[in-house]
Amino acid sequence: MRQSAIAAMACFALAWPALGAAGAHGISLGAGEVPKGWAAIAAPEDAAQWQCAIDALRPWQVSADDGERVRIAPPQPAPPLQVALADGVMRAAGDGRIEWTPRQGAAAKAGFVLSNADLRPRAATEFGGDVFLAEGRSHDGRHEGAIVRFERRDAQRWRIHRALELDATPAAAARSGERDWVVLTQTGLVAIDLAAQRQRPLHRNPRWARLQPQSLQASGAGWLIGTAHGLIRLQPFGEHYSEQWLVPENCRRLAAPQCGCRPQRLER
Repeated sequence: MRQSAIAAMACFALAWPALGAAGAHGISLGAGEVPKGWAAIAAPEDAAQWQCAIDALRPWQVSADDGERVRIAPPQPAPPLQVALADGVMRAAGDGRIEWTPRQGAAAKAGFVLSNADLRPRAATEFGGDVFLAEGRSHDGRHEGAIVRFERRDAQRWRIHRALELDATPAAAARSGERDWVVLTQTGLVAIDLAAQRQRPLHRNPRWARLQPQSLQASGAGWLIGTAHGLIRLQPFGEHYSEQWLVPENCRRLAAPQCGCRPQRLER
């Protein structure tokens, strides 16, 4: 079985002055909220604006907070991937090591360790007793990705196969409802119907690859995305999503040639 891989992404635990008293613990946001001292701006339109964003904006990570709130903070190392089932736990490491550990009391021979250097898991979830991995890599200008299914046959046997091919490298994923799994790739969002094993594109922006998307969290009916260069907010707009960026107030004018995040002169 051919497997693909993804290069490991570096996380930068950089503080940002706009956090203020919140410090490295981050800021808690409700759906549609903009942090105090920040602004919601349109995504850059031309190449100069995109380059300015990449040069000026710091990395951010999004994660679940209390209730339906989202926490934004400087990136931290990602926890190990693991999926808990009724009778054991499956763990997936970035180097392609997959380990199935039955719960205490289960037959020892039911466990296994699989090592595949070409497998690069980035997210994992469970549906119907099966485990699904989003994996892939960017290599030599190619962006490969797939959804790999660990299909449960019985207590001791699994069938492993590529359920879906993705057109971009996955970075993170989040469940949306009972059967939908939304996968963040380097170029957009894709909804995976785990029951039907079908995919449906939700939003696409090829330029995202330059931002290195790394984290995803639902925010109301929309999504917040943490990248190596700022925060992306997607909000429902008809059958599609509108794309905005959340930036500190002094970064709202991303323009060249004087690109940077500095206090703006007040207009009189």
